[in-house]
Amino acid sequence: MMSNIVSFVKRRPKWCAAGVVCVTLAACGYVYPWITAGVVAAMVVIMAAVRFGWWKRPWAALRRRLGIAVAQPSAPAVSAEQLAAATRRPPRKQGQTVPDLVETMLAQGRYALLLRPQIVENLSENQMRITLAALQEKMALVPAGVVVMSRLDIDPDPDVWNERREAKESRKIHVEPVFLDRVAVSNFQFQEFVLGGGYEELEIWDEAVLPAMLDFVDQTGHPGPRGWLKGQPPTGLESHPVVGISWYEATAYARWCGKRLPTDAEWAKAACWPVSLGDSNWVQRRYPWGDSFETRRANVWASARQGTVPVDHYDNGLSVGGIYQMIGNVWEWMAGPYGSSADTTLSLPAPMKAIRGGAFDTYFENQATCQFQSGENPLRRKHNIGLRLALGACDLAPQAAALILEGESVTEDQLVVG
Repeated sequence: MMSNIVSFVKRRPKWCAAGVVCVTLAACGYVYPWITAGVVAAMVVIMAAVRFGWWKRPWAALRRRLGIAVAQPSAPAVSAEQLAAATRRPPRKQGQTVPDLVETMLAQGRYALLLRPQIVENLSENQMRITLAALQEKMALVPAGVVVMSRLDIDPDPDVWNERREAKESRKIHVEPVFLDRVAVSNFQFQEFVLGGGYEELEIWDEAVLPAMLDFVDQTGHPGPRGWLKGQPPTGLESHPVVGISWYEATAYARWCGKRLPTDAEWAKAACWPVSLGDSNWVQRRYPWGDSFETRRANVWASARQGTVPVDHYDNGLSVGGIYQMIGNVWEWMAGPYGSSADTTLSLPAPMKAIRGGAFDTYFENQATCQFQSGENPLRRKHNIGLRLALGACDLAPQAAALILEGESVTEDQLVVG
């Protein structure tokens, strides 16, 4: 019998240990019931804390409130193959249908890529017209012309605006014809990039930023904007502008779409819509709708929205070309650096990229104008910076550019899928 007991103990050590603990607690409970109950309760709480990680939360919250950064081990250099494996998303479900390539790209919002000279020859006449219709619907044409760009140190008070000084310390830049997105890129649009494997296509990313891509993840470690969860945008915010992305993520998304980020001059021309009154006399708006700020036309601090709104709201604040929210809601990444090549007095501790337009939390109205430029570290993934894309008319296939620039519009009658 003793051998059987020894054999059972060897085969079930955890069970035996648990039994000994239970017998001991039962014996102690008979003599010291309240002490034993307290010990049992403490053991249950400790086991639950270890199991669910409760013990980590108070310390993490305390560190956040005190502003103490959590030390992270330095990431070793990684190869392109290792990086691709680290950011690879799960494969599509079995049985999921894959539509025609052209239809897929149109559904993803990649119509600009289809109109490139290298690809457009493969489109049928009807596919060509459908793609052109998508471009005309989603993007506004900013015609060629001159825009007057103010110097960075011109930061006039909204109540006392020295127009003579601004005109004196400004420069004229010629802008070629360019298309600009009518709305900022939404969470829904950026999700197509995430689901389409955009974080895995290393060819569209700058080589210098590849090691930093391991940090381009959401709250759950999935590739995507900083505020997302499990590769998904917050529920109910699908039509809001995507935020929490770095300049490099914005650039990669633009390349994936066949577009690019706008230059400062292109963005400013689309916003203020200059009109020439002579050789050296230009009139351009301070805001897309005019020269007076109105909170009902843009989402800034004074509008009391306390957050972003859908990208197609504020149609009473449209630019002359029909572009939404050039002012307010979210700042927008520009293609170029912060500052001007003509301004040699500007000294920065680190390279920064330009942002324009102001955001929902922009307090000063003079920082939400067509001329104001700010800057940000290109690796920062802030809650109030998004993007809007541009497409140069020169980047389109000649036949596609000719159809649009000559003023031919595509009607619904021409959009019959053949």
